[in-house]
Amino acid sequence: MPRVIFSAVIGLILVTQACSGKASGSGPVVLSPRETFNWIDQAISFGPPPAGWRREGGSSGGTKGVGFIKTGSVGEGITLGDYFQLADRHRGAHLRDMVAKFETYDNGFEWDKAIRAAYAHTDSPFSSLEAEIAERINTEVGEAATAFRNSDRDSARRHLEAALSEAERLKFSLADVIERVEFRPDRRQNPEWYQMLGRREATIAGEPAVIVDYTVKVPERMEPFTAREAYVMHNSHLFVATFIGLKESLAVFDAVIASVEFPK
Repeated sequence: MPRVIFSAVIGLILVTQACSGKASGSGPVVLSPRETFNWIDQAISFGPPPAGWRREGGSSGGTKGVGFIKTGSVGEGITLGDYFQLADRHRGAHLRDMVAKFETYDNGFEWDKAIRAAYAHTDSPFSSLEAEIAERINTEVGEAATAFRNSDRDSARRHLEAALSEAERLKFSLADVIERVEFRPDRRQNPEWYQMLGRREATIAGEPAVIVDYTVKVPERMEPFTAREAYVMHNSHLFVATFIGLKESLAVFDAVIASVEFPK
């Protein structure tokens, strides 16, 4: 069958697994040396899968991250990533960068590009707090743009700083976003291929998490694939990790997410 790479992300720690990844009924999984990634302004570190899993892609389905395919397998894949459709809604990092670089802006292209990207999304907010803050950010950014255009740089900077203060009030929780993003068969192109096995809450790297188990039955195979998807929020970033493959390879996936840490 064609390669199957699920996008996802990072983050989840199965508390029942040690960093060695020892699974019941199998030997320990020895992961590759720990690596640190920072895809969208929030670092995460974990041990990648061991030898025999090649790195390939990983950014799709709303996440930006890394993927691993088991060499010589039937298309088994693990992906870890940051859900950029959520991360992009938080304007704090961009506004902080604008304030830090403010003295370098002139009336040219760089300012115009930066100020356009400073406006917050107002469509389909994840929470009432996001909707409130987005409106206030956009008011301040609009005032900054007007002041800058009128050569009132002091006022422009003050409005940018006010917009940043608003952005820093915004905190997303897992409860704010999970219902909209978690796996459900009816959200897939061929829902009849999927069968839910269970959903449970967990703690991953000290943060609340949700883990979903299901199977995938594709026409090219007699037996369904095993799949697991996990979600964890840290610092308003949603990290997703997904596995699809044979049941015996779940130990590798669990070892990888058991090794996840969020650097300070």
